[in-house]
Amino acid sequence: MTYDWTGQRTRRIKMLRAASIGMLLLILAIVPTLMMRYNLIHFN
Repeated sequence: MTYDWTGQRTRRIKMLRAASIGMLLLILAIVPTLMMRYNLIHFN
């Protein structure tokens, strides 16, 4: 593995990490709303 002087690799890794965290949060936000939408879970 060669050292990249431009920092392109680290930038890509940071973007990937941010994107994966964002997707995870999005999924965590969407799943309960979908379940509530289709009445699979009920909050009393």
